[in-house]
Amino acid sequence: MTDRILKAMVSAVVGLMALLYVAHNIANVGAAYDFFVYTTSHAGQEAYPVTLLPVPPSILIVVAMVLVFALEAAAGVLGLYGAWVLFSLRRHDAAKFEAGKKWSKIAMGCAVLNWWGLFQGVAVAGYQLWQMELGGGPDHGSWVFGAIAMMSLIYISMREE
Repeated sequence: MTDRILKAMVSAVVGLMALLYVAHNIANVGAAYDFFVYTTSHAGQEAYPVTLLPVPPSILIVVAMVLVFALEAAAGVLGLYGAWVLFSLRRHDAAKFEAGKKWSKIAMGCAVLNWWGLFQGVAVAGYQLWQMELGGGPDHGSWVFGAIAMMSLIYISMREE
């Protein structure tokens, strides 16, 4: 029973974290857009001046923002919904509880895709965010939040004995 309650709580925590991120992004949409423009502009890249990915047009920056916001929102809403499902199934048999993990697992997957796939994969590796003055925080944060989501996905996915 303890693991079942903890799995629900972990899903809720990651879901809430993702919703707070997307809410802050939406509340600061202008600054978010400017940051996306800056990080894809190849500015401040003295250590490795050649970046293989091109500077994108404005429409692709908007598409990227929508994708990031959508993954954060999905991780948030589905993480909270998944927590509610898991908590409501805590006293049911193992098969029913296992089936109820679906939404939490999808939520954690959205978070991993966002913070490791888009941030670490595209921004850090592709646009070399790591060498920009303003890129250190998002580089570090996306690694940490992606790890939190991945560890949560692994924990939630663990089957009971």
